[in-house]
Amino acid sequence: MAVSLADESPALETNIPDQNRSRRRNKVRGFIIAETVALGVLFLAGAFALSARPVNSIVITALNVVMLAAAVGVATIPIFFFAVAPVLPRSKR
Repeated sequence: MAVSLADESPALETNIPDQNRSRRRNKVRGFIIAETVALGVLFLAGAFALSARPVNSIVITALNVVMLAAAVGVATIPIFFFAVAPVLPRSKR
C-alpha cells in the first residue's frame, strides 16, 4: 500500500496548530502596541513643536531628534515584526 507524502510529513498540513496561532496573535498584538507607541510619540512631539514654538535651539534640536527617531521607528517596526522568516521545524526523514 502506497503512502502519500502528505501522510508522512506533518509540515505539509494546512491546519495551524494552536501554539502557532497564539504565537501569531501575540506577534500581531505586539506589533500593534509598538506601532501605536511610535506613532503617539511622533504625533505628540510634532504637536508640541508646532503649538509651543520653542525658542531655545536645544529644545528644537531635541524635538527634531525625537521626531526623526519616532519616524524611523514607525517605518522599521513592520520590517522587524514581519520580514524575518519564521524558523520551521525540520521534517522527519
